[in-house]
Amino acid sequence: MIGFGSTIWCDNCGVEILWGPIVVGKRHYCCQDCFEGLRCKCSERMDMEDDRRGDGSSIGATAGSVHS
Repeated sequence: MIGFGSTIWCDNCGVEILWGPIVVGKRHYCCQDCFEGLRCKCSERMDMEDDRRGDGSSIGATAGSVHS
């Protein structure tokens, strides 16, 4: 059993799983492809998500600034 806040890693590709994994016995998989032993694109999707989140971070940091 994995506790709340524990990091889960895919037992096939090694990506950190930030969503509900596919669990088979004591093994965790990030997607159906990894479960089947195939190459997946989860790490690429995570990189795109990080880039998307990063684009708005500088806007949010300056939105409350007051210049006189």
